[in-house]
Order: sequence, then C-alpha cells, then structure tokens
Amino acid sequence: MSSEIRYQKKFYDYIEKSIINNKKISHAYLIEIANLSNYMEFVNEFIKILLCSSNKINPDKNLKISKQIDHNNYPDLKIIRPDGSWIKKEQLIQLELEFSKKSLLDSKLIYVIDKAENLNDSSANTILKFLEEPEEGIIAILLTNNRYQVLDTILSRCQVLSLSGDYSLTVDLDTYLMDFVLEIQKKNDLILNFDTYLNKLFYDKEQSKTNLGLLQTYFCNCLDQNNTDNQKNNLLKDINNKILLKYIEIFDSYKEKLQYNLNLKLWLTDLLIQLMEVK
Repeated sequence: MSSEIRYQKKFYDYIEKSIINNKKISHAYLIEIANLSNYMEFVNEFIKILLCSSNKINPDKNLKISKQIDHNNYPDLKIIRPDGSWIKKEQLIQLELEFSKKSLLDSKLIYVIDKAENLNDSSANTILKFLEEPEEGIIAILLTNNRYQVLDTILSRCQVLSLSGDYSLTVDLDTYLMDFVLEIQKKNDLILNFDTYLNKLFYDKEQSKTNLGLLQTYFCNCLDQNNTDNQKNNLLKDINNKILLKYIEIFDSYKEKLQYNLNLKLWLTDLLIQLMEVK
C-alpha cells in the first residue's frame, strides 16, 4: 500500500494525526470514495487502524484482526449495501438490533453503509436517529462518491474524509452526453433538441437512469474540482457550486421519478424545462 498511501496523502495524514497520534475517534465518518474501483481497500485499512491503534502492545491480536477484515469475517463489522435501488429501513432496523448486543470480541462495533446516497426517506430517518444518539463503542462509516449527494442532516453528523480520484477517468461521457452538458453550460434552449435527446439519451427508462447517473457523477466531480487546482476535462468550471448543486439535485430527483410508471416524453419535457430554469 506504500504507493497508494503517497497518492492518498491527505487521507492518511488525517488518520495519522487524529487517530494514531491524538487518539481522537469520531462516532461517525463519511468517506468520499471518488469513484475508485478499489475503494474498499482503503476503507478496510481505515477500519484496521480504528480497531488496532490502541493495541500496539499486542501485535498478534492486530494481525488476527487485519486478516479477519481482509477475509470479510470480522464478527463486529457489518456492511450494509443497497437492496435493489435503495438502502431500506428494514436493513437498518436489523443493524440496530444486532448492535444492541455486546461486542463479540469486547471491542468496537463498526458498521459501513455503502452508497449512502441511496438511503431513501424512511431509511435516512432511521440512520439519523442512530447518529443523533451514538452509543459508546459504535462507529459508523458512510461511503459515497460525493458528499453533496448525501442529506445535509446526515452529513452534518459525520467527520468527512476524502479519497483522491483521477477525474479524467471518473466518468466517460459519449458524444451525445457531452453535447448535452455543453448545451446546459451555454444555457441554450434544450427543447430545440428534444428529439435528439429522446432518441439518443433517454429512449427508455433503463437508459435514462444510466445517463442521469453519469451526468450526476460528472457534475459532482466538476463540483469537487472547482474547489481544487485540478480542473482537467471540467466543462463546468465557470459555473459556481451553488448552481452545480441545483443541477445535481434535478438529476437525482428525475432519476427517482423513473421508478414509477410514466410517459417518458412528458418526463423528458419536464426535465429539460427544470434544467433551463436553473439560475
């Protein structure tokens, strides 16, 4: 992991300063995974440090913990992932029930919520209660590609850490999607190209969902790049973050509307109008 540590310097600098040196461990973390395919490697390393930072005098115990985490069989670690499109309330109720019991190893209980942006209203309320009243010895780790996709009420209760990603590789927009982004950026009348968008980008519900996800990720990445010196391939660098967030919220909202039976032409017309009305 030595080369990875150099690449993720800010991430590991925080771990070293706050957790290893100062012994400060928060009850909840949100980690931006930057669309990295190997993000769980970093998450697992983070979990090992949380569990082992106070056990330097017992290297054998730490080695055992590390091996269990690597093999996904550490008993006091639970990972929650979306069941279908969403993380459901029932999954979190079950988690609370399991964590109401004492640690099997007399250690910290850790739960990971992967794709925290996929919490629906009821599951978000459930986890919010868990975060508002943290119990000693329980640590939450929420994972998302971008913090701005997570509800503010949840975000405000977490210590935010970020992994570094290669934004030039994060999302691959085809020609039609790139043209669509440029039309949005130029504030052009999107309705004029309605037939092109319907036939090339949003011709069925599945493809519409996929392309909205790509657009949302691209806009989120541009949002992050606007806060750094790295603006490679950023078509939206001249749009302020407040406006970018409005676009991201629209993509998210209309992606959710695809879950229901609807007239795709009316859905697309409404989407285009909403995008044009952003100020």
